Amino acid sequence: MKNILALDIAFGPASACLVRRDGNIFTSDGAEDRPHSQAIMPLLQSLLDEAGLAWSELDMLAAGVGPGSFTGLRIAAATMAGINSSQDLPLMELSSLAISVAQVESDAPLYVIEDGRSGLAYCACYQGEHVVLADVCLPWDEVKQLKPASYTAHQACNSELPAWTFSPPEMSRPQAMARLITSQLKTLADTASMPRFARPAYLIASQAERNAQSN
Repeated sequence: MKNILALDIAFGPASACLVRRDGNIFTSDGAEDRPHSQAIMPLLQSLLDEAGLAWSELDMLAAGVGPGSFTGLRIAAATMAGINSSQDLPLMELSSLAISVAQVESDAPLYVIEDGRSGLAYCACYQGEHVVLADVCLPWDEVKQLKPASYTAHQACNSELPAWTFSPPEMSRPQAMARLITSQLKTLADTASMPRFARPAYLIASQAERNAQSN
């Protein structure tokens, strides 16, 4: 086990967790009414304080790298980069869609389908740690052509997926993130080759990029 501090801001407020070497897990959600710039560092510091750890005692960082909100992914990556500018710790990159799946107790294949706006959806399918469908961004028309199955999301897409079965999240996002980190640690062989900075997986062009392409 390692002392691992993790952050995800792919969907909505910031989610953070700290996995301590002794197996104890500390979790926290950001406030809806506070800008990320004001909330994130106090949020992370509060986890360290609760766990009785100093920044120098961290062994690893983890970050949800998307897909998801452009702003959230950039802020999460920048925050971890700022922390690692002095720490130089290995960083575990987590699929934000895999975190969503980890919020549901399911042994069967489970889709996660999140609205990417502008007629697009972020889509993936996992069965435990096994990737059935890798993270992808699809037009809603293509999502509707998939065979109806069980899916999870932050908000049910009943109007888009009437034949699908919605499985609501059963645990908080920080708890699911800790669960995913603990699982991936079991198969982690080498930390030396791990990245030091998060690489956001946007999957789609930003609105500014799309506007530039259309002009």
